[in-house]
Amino acid sequence: MSIREATFRDMRAMAQVCAAAFQDEELFGLLMHPHRKEFPEDFVAYWQRRLLSHWFDPNRVFLVGLDKVSGKIVGVAYWERQGDHAAVLDGSWIGYLGVNKLLTVLTATYLHLLAHTHPNRAASPRYITALEDSFPHFAHLWSSPSMVQNWYLDLLATHPDYHGQGLGKQLVTWGVEEADREGVPASVIAAKGKEGFYEKAGFVEVGRANVGELMVEGRIEGGAVMFREMLKS
Repeated sequence: MSIREATFRDMRAMAQVCAAAFQDEELFGLLMHPHRKEFPEDFVAYWQRRLLSHWFDPNRVFLVGLDKVSGKIVGVAYWERQGDHAAVLDGSWIGYLGVNKLLTVLTATYLHLLAHTHPNRAASPRYITALEDSFPHFAHLWSSPSMVQNWYLDLLATHPDYHGQGLGKQLVTWGVEEADREGVPASVIAAKGKEGFYEKAGFVEVGRANVGELMVEGRIEGGAVMFREMLKS
């Protein structure tokens, strides 16, 4: 297995991997997309739109994992450098304030129109924004001076056919090493049953994200907010 930074033309394959990885996951699958099996293409389209919504943010890095034989994309991750002093990864504030900002605005407008012309039939109208709606209930966990500057693992997905081959570990290691290089923590919200995986990488639980809408009827059991402190030399 190998990993590399993603390109725009990878996006469709990335979305397909995400749809397969989260097919039966409790949040993105069961709660937010109860009709995903009836409308599988809409579920893939959701992931493609989600990826696109963040694509031009210069503080995000999109990674793909590749099958060692075929070279096809079988894993996806994206990391976000958070904090007031987040690194502008294209190396230019001028570029961000110009092209990147314009592309972000145009993309948001396009996705807004697309939501009306091609609505997500796989989604639950009530719960499709449950994660975003719950953010205010746990955002404070990133507010302390020691945590505000961090590398956040926004998404990690491995195709089910490739579980257990170390690809997820590689994608996590990329961000952990960036965090250590900068001397800042790394953070993640762990899905149900994945806490042990992140603990092996040095993450510890500091709070819960399954609050607010995500606490409704005890639907979501995952949601451990986990931080990994920077290694001290």
